[in-house]
Amino acid sequence: MSDGRINYDPQFKPVKNIYEDRLRQFMDKGGDYHDLNLTKFYDKKRISLDQNHVKVEWYQVPFKKGSSPVSPDKRPSWESIIKSDKKGELKFQKAHKGQPFGPSWSTTWFKVHLSVPQDWVDANEQLLFNFNCNNEGVVIDPTTLLPQTAFSGGERAEYLLPKQENGEYFFYIETGNNGMFGCGSGSTINPPDNNRFFHLDSADIILPDWEARALRIDFWMLSDAARELPDETWQKHRARQLGNDIMNMFDPDDRKSVAICRAYLKNEYFDKYTDDRAVYFQGDDKQLTNVYGMGNCHIDTAWLWPFAETKRKIIRSWASQCTIMNEYPEYQFVASQAQQFKWLLKNHPKFFNDVLIPKVQDGQFIPIGGSWVENDTNVPNGESLARQFFFGQRFFLKYFGVKSDIFWLPDTFGYSSQVPQLCQLSGLNKFLTQKLSWNNINSFPHSTFNWAGIDGSVLLTHMPPGNTYTADSHFGDVLRSARQNKSNEFYGSGLMLYGKGDGGGGPTREMMEKMRRIRSMSNKNGNVIPKLQVGTSIDEFYQDILDHTDNGEKLPTWNGELYFEFHRGTYTTQARTKYLMRKSEIIIHDLEWIATKTSIIYPDEYQYPVKQINDLWENILLCQFHDVLPGSCIEMVYKYEAVPMLEEVIEKCSDLIKDAARFLMHKTEKKNDITSISTLDWVPSSVKQEVLDQFSAKIEETEHNLILCNGKLEVTISKTSGAITSIKDIPSSSQFLDIKNGRNKLGANQFVLFDDKPLNWQAWDTELYSVTQYQYLQNIEKVAVIRNSKLEVAVEVIVKVSSGCSIKSTISLKATTFEAQNKSKIDINTLVRDWDAKNKFLKVEFPVNVRSEFASYETQFGITRRPTVYNTSWDVAKFEVCHHKFADYSEFSKGVSIINDCKYGFSTHGNLMRLSLLRSSKAPDAHADMGTHQINYAIYPHRGQLGTDTVKLAYEFNYNNTYDIPSSVVNSFNGVVSIIGDENVILSNIKRGEEDSSLKSNYSLNPQKEKSIIVRLYESLGGESRTSLVSSYPLKCVFKVDNLELKIHEKCDFVAAEGRNKVTEIPVVLRPFEVASYKLVFA
Repeated sequence: MSDGRINYDPQFKPVKNIYEDRLRQFMDKGGDYHDLNLTKFYDKKRISLDQNHVKVEWYQVPFKKGSSPVSPDKRPSWESIIKSDKKGELKFQKAHKGQPFGPSWSTTWFKVHLSVPQDWVDANEQLLFNFNCNNEGVVIDPTTLLPQTAFSGGERAEYLLPKQENGEYFFYIETGNNGMFGCGSGSTINPPDNNRFFHLDSADIILPDWEARALRIDFWMLSDAARELPDETWQKHRARQLGNDIMNMFDPDDRKSVAICRAYLKNEYFDKYTDDRAVYFQGDDKQLTNVYGMGNCHIDTAWLWPFAETKRKIIRSWASQCTIMNEYPEYQFVASQAQQFKWLLKNHPKFFNDVLIPKVQDGQFIPIGGSWVENDTNVPNGESLARQFFFGQRFFLKYFGVKSDIFWLPDTFGYSSQVPQLCQLSGLNKFLTQKLSWNNINSFPHSTFNWAGIDGSVLLTHMPPGNTYTADSHFGDVLRSARQNKSNEFYGSGLMLYGKGDGGGGPTREMMEKMRRIRSMSNKNGNVIPKLQVGTSIDEFYQDILDHTDNGEKLPTWNGELYFEFHRGTYTTQARTKYLMRKSEIIIHDLEWIATKTSIIYPDEYQYPVKQINDLWENILLCQFHDVLPGSCIEMVYKYEAVPMLEEVIEKCSDLIKDAARFLMHKTEKKNDITSISTLDWVPSSVKQEVLDQFSAKIEETEHNLILCNGKLEVTISKTSGAITSIKDIPSSSQFLDIKNGRNKLGANQFVLFDDKPLNWQAWDTELYSVTQYQYLQNIEKVAVIRNSKLEVAVEVIVKVSSGCSIKSTISLKATTFEAQNKSKIDINTLVRDWDAKNKFLKVEFPVNVRSEFASYETQFGITRRPTVYNTSWDVAKFEVCHHKFADYSEFSKGVSIINDCKYGFSTHGNLMRLSLLRSSKAPDAHADMGTHQINYAIYPHRGQLGTDTVKLAYEFNYNNTYDIPSSVVNSFNGVVSIIGDENVILSNIKRGEEDSSLKSNYSLNPQKEKSIIVRLYESLGGESRTSLVSSYPLKCVFKVDNLELKIHEKCDFVAAEGRNKVTEIPVVLRPFEVASYKLVFA
């Protein structure tokens, strides 16, 4: 007999895909074997809504059809409802499973009475209440009125019941009849279905099998490792084998097999700390931590729901997070947007002070970001961006005692080239975003880098490598966060931002458990499974970057704007809102200008309306949220909230200006001696210049053309096409238009209709292929002279767009003077009547006789230059860009500026400049931009390259309000502050110092008994400049301060102005594109 082995039981090699696919059976709730797998044991016992053990009653808050869905009566306070119920004033009715509740945007209240069976109570185990009405809800304690947890449908439906010896529970649930992502019809980003109802699927008490539920998480992470780890790793194949072992070991008839399975896995693939926060302190401490997890629940301040609903999303989301913090000590959660904290403080002060503030103090709930909202950075003007940080940081300091040093903007549609400087001036030197990962042409090359603005200011920037801020903490999320890091040669770690987001929600217990398992697997199996750390703060993460990169010096630098290659339509969508935003920014500038000067001249008699101004600024800043101002919200946000809010801002600013003017009128006896003043420093008051015949306006008609002339410019308009076919500079004979070359051979002010059918995201996107899919509008109904005087000549052109829509465009040329001739421009007033298009994009073109590789676009406090060629894919991506008051296209000897009063989209390529006017997207607002629009723009042809004339003309075109004040106070007004020196330095804004104690500002942090103003200057064109601030009022001291008015950068010298009695000059030197704030303290 042989001593060797004989094979009587041959073994086969498991077939990888079959054994891998098998793993899904073990937790399948709806498959053929759901009663034979782990799901069978999740609950030991369950009692559904029976009106005995589980009693649920409901009350519908009245919701009249056709009424405003955002009015306060639709969302009454918790206190008022519970108080009325206790008085027996509300009719609650018995609820039943499957019952519908609605309609959309309404509110339903539930009263829940639970009577837990005694044997459940005796088991002394953690019980659950499962509630799913497929809408959003929050559990409210009837005694304290504090929220306990939140419900949001499938991903958040369980309430851990506090232990009660008698097994009796009573609480309220307030539900909003909308989903986490609103009420979209068919798709979440479609216009909402305003008659949607939400059904009660479950209202159950559960005695869970916590061991079976824990095995579910164990097996889930194990099977993900089996599916997602690289094929060449033993850890992948071991995970697949162990998963199959567990399925073989599991006995669907024996609940005790669950514990056996768990013990086996802990021994073979996990360490012993799978259920404990201690797991994050185990493993090889020399091994690189690949991924740092941070909880968040990005709440869009409005989007597919209104502001009114966001106020409830905040309390639902943050209350549930504070509850999770009690269970998971390692858990940290960040929340941005001071506006949301303010709403919470106003609506739920007890929760804010008694629950949230202690969590902030413990370091688990971390206010972050430093801005009022997570704002758009493309469209708001420079002062608005400055005030986002001013109010955001001061709110944080006032209520939390700290300001943020990280600008937190995970989701926005582009990043202005002045953001780094304004951040630095506001105490923020770090930045986080991830939206650039959505680029649809080029992949952004960095994860961790230095971002330098146009002035050279730098922000340490991190983009989470997982390319999301709403990770579910899946194994794959962690794996992607490690694998997709584009900066490994400099810094090998990355953030994973986890938690349900956009519609709020945040992390769940399930996410916390998954992350513990992932770290446990890494501890046991090495760094093929990324090492995940939870419990490290954002500050510690950024400090780790600095520690490993020589304080950031070794990191690559990206200079200029972070152009987002997507959502380019948001420069134009919702034109009315953008128009009102521009007008709001202008009139509040005027209000602060006039009120500041009045309060300095009459400090004991006129009270600077600081509280009203701050309130108005808060509303402006709120409407700059990155879905509201860009135009990507549902219709009700604009119809009921943003548009009325901005209209009210304009009205209230106007009223406050009138109040100041009336006060000034009372200070003079010469009531009829009035002077009209501008709020622009360089514009003289009520000065009329004599027009010589040489520069008077004239018009000549020929067989084919109308020719406008003012001695400087000669403008030819075709009587056939209505387009401007020639613009000549008379003194030099230079021609500024080119209709011989390029695709536009019709002329300037030529309207063009582009097809606008993006791949998706209608309100957001306009696509590259649309650039070549267009139609020139040539159905001309009228070309006629409508004004003909020495002061102004004008031609009216009417163009038919459709059977119901037309464009009336008035082209005018004003007389000029010898001194002002170089500022002569062609003004165009365009009225689009009854815009009724569908997926069309209206633009106006200007073919110019200019050749250059770049064009200049005004941005906040400066200029961004962009290519006019398509050399690279990065150039191609910028086929539509954002600008502010002007775009300029210049060569060495001449150029053309297009100035506007309410538009932001633009493009310049070849010899063609194109201003974007109106879009007609149909989702998520089916009526976006429909109606009549007034648009003003101008063509400014100039000799030489872009210069200060363009900058100042654009200001004058926009800041064109004048205000009547007594002539007797004009000199005093002008004497408060002005500037002299280099023309490219702009005095942009003035306001009162926030810390002046006499103002009693609600944002004052350290009141000082002083009388001060803040003066904002900036260098506008990109060159070192010298200027002087000038005041005829006695000064005590002058400081260069930060944007928050809290940090002194330097104490400034001031001297008596030469040859001017009692006038003081403060010399100023600005680097290119520098924004500087000066605090003048008056004696």
